[in-house]
Amino acid sequence: MRPTEKTKQHVIATYVAPARRQGNETIQVRVGSVEKELGWINRTPSVFSTLSSKEFQREAGLELIEKRGGPPSGGPSTTVQFVYRVLDSSNQQDGSRKTAPNGIGLMDLYGIGADAFKQLGGGENYLRREREGLRFPAEEHAGSSRKERS
Repeated sequence: MRPTEKTKQHVIATYVAPARRQGNETIQVRVGSVEKELGWINRTPSVFSTLSSKEFQREAGLELIEKRGGPPSGGPSTTVQFVYRVLDSSNQQDGSRKTAPNGIGLMDLYGIGADAFKQLGGGENYLRREREGLRFPAEEHAGSSRKERS
């Protein structure tokens, strides 16, 4: 399992789930604590990055309120503490819905209108009929000036 996934699972099980059961509105997660609890050394950037990510917040049903501590640059440090708002289930997005990389989810839409266009005689026929009724001011003006010349 990748460190990112392990971090997510650990924080959700150790911090988020208990807070949600107890009805807590906020939780605080310190980067160094997570790293130590997982028995890791030199994984601070990975833990920091995971806790900062929107994907983690969405999956865990959290909203980042603030980051405390750490270096003035705001970079990864074991002393950085993340403070999150625990969202109730009505504000939490469905964890089973994830964004697909590189627009791969668009293929799910392929052919979605096929039946509708079939009932209309096909996509090309539908567009042709729609375009037949269109009148553009420039075309009307050009048509009237041709009539005037003849």
